[in-house]
Amino acid sequence: MVRSRWISDLHWVRPGQQDRSRKTQESLLDAAEILFTEKGVEATTVADVAERAGCSVGSVYHHFRDKKALLYALFDRMSEEFRATTRAALDPARWHGASIADLLRGYLEFSIELGRERPGFKYGGVEAARNDPVLRERLAELNAELSEGLSVLLLERGREIRHPDPPLAVAFVLDQLASMVKTRLDERLMATRLAARSDDEFVGEALRSAAAYLELQWDGEQAR
Repeated sequence: MVRSRWISDLHWVRPGQQDRSRKTQESLLDAAEILFTEKGVEATTVADVAERAGCSVGSVYHHFRDKKALLYALFDRMSEEFRATTRAALDPARWHGASIADLLRGYLEFSIELGRERPGFKYGGVEAARNDPVLRERLAELNAELSEGLSVLLLERGREIRHPDPPLAVAFVLDQLASMVKTRLDERLMATRLAARSDDEFVGEALRSAAAYLELQWDGEQAR
């Protein structure tokens, strides 16, 4: 998928690694993220993580008490990276001169790209929060931060919206697009008739739908 110019330099933000111990922890978390996606959390063992990271089992237990602690540490890293990336993505300076269609295209493109590149980011976070109300609340807060920040940027351009209730329309569109992206990325669990279509086609049609509902003056060619 070809990125629009508004997000051409946007990337996933990861904290710097400072020492050998930190690098080992990051390697173990990377291995766990991949394995949790490939095999599932329940089927992945500590020995699996150690083998994938090129470490000993003892090294895993040196850094993490057990697999649950490893999962929680993965959630903490996910939260830190998500917040840092969200701040970069929602910086108003990035979107200076951008239209609502530009913003929505950037959101769709980056969300799909991230989902393709790091599926374990999502699965690990959701799995960690599944049976822990505290983590579930933190996950909801992360998603709310993204949604609210994007809403602010969109409503600042409210003059483009001809829907009679712009705040309602923006909230509806963001929920709709988030659900559409989730369905597209969860093809193993959710059947979709658009699976054979390219990501570029999907983004284009999703934008047409959103633009029609918001009643934007958009010809389908401006958001690049």
